[in-house]
Amino acid sequence: MLLDSIRASVHERSRRSRLRRTTRGLAAHVQLVFFLPGVAMSFFGALLAGDVTVSTAAVHGLAIGLAIYVAHLKDGYVDYYVREEDLDNPLSPTEIRAAIGVSSATFVSCVAFLWATTGTVPAALTAPLVVLGLLHAPHLDAAPATGVLDYPLGISLAIAGGYATQTGALSAQVIAIAAVFLPLLAGINVLLDLLDYDHDRRVPKRTIPVVVGPDAARPVAWAFVVAAVALLIFSSALGILPPQAALAGVFPLGAAVACVMGGLATDRAVSLFIGSTYLFAAALFFALRPGLLP
Repeated sequence: MLLDSIRASVHERSRRSRLRRTTRGLAAHVQLVFFLPGVAMSFFGALLAGDVTVSTAAVHGLAIGLAIYVAHLKDGYVDYYVREEDLDNPLSPTEIRAAIGVSSATFVSCVAFLWATTGTVPAALTAPLVVLGLLHAPHLDAAPATGVLDYPLGISLAIAGGYATQTGALSAQVIAIAAVFLPLLAGINVLLDLLDYDHDRRVPKRTIPVVVGPDAARPVAWAFVVAAVALLIFSSALGILPPQAALAGVFPLGAAVACVMGGLATDRAVSLFIGSTYLFAAALFFALRPGLLP
């Protein structure tokens, strides 16, 4: 009896230890630096539409978060178990596959809800996001173009999809805004890849800084930013966006000028650009919804 009791106690401690490890592993793949902006831009798109139906906005935001989570789970699996880049992953391959399966199934349920309540357009804009997440590693992140554009493309779809969940369709304005964010975020991605240059070169991973070199990568980032601002001004000149929307371009353009003139280190440049992007989004929002200004 005593031996059975000891065995049961050891088994229970082992079970609790595995549960804690799995819980920590699942939580570790929630990377807020990517998760929060994705969900926020979903609500950004919904708010641009005007009166918001909370249920559809919330389900779309959940779908965005699940797609990002699937991407991080798959990325963690590839980086540790396939490429052997990471030093550790608390989850076993079976646990990762199960988490991807549950998250993907929940994502599909969200898309089905959007389809049933708001129509095919928001569902069609949302469905590709989990595919981007599943393909990010080891496919999309292995080439310079797809590696720098997949997350920005996801954000652009999140904006457009968030808007469509409220209207059932897209407008020229929201298409223009989603298009502007694509090169802008690609520029930030180039700077983020610069931070990982030594690691990516050693792996090797063909990011833009690895392909063109770190010195040439910065001008590529600035070119993306200038392209975004030019697209913004062009959209305003055509009347797609209101004239005051073009003024929002001062934030990313000013950040680029500050980086060039001030010779900022890459980590400081990334922080500056991320902050300027939030200001850019806020300025764009109030340019389209001036009635909400205090």
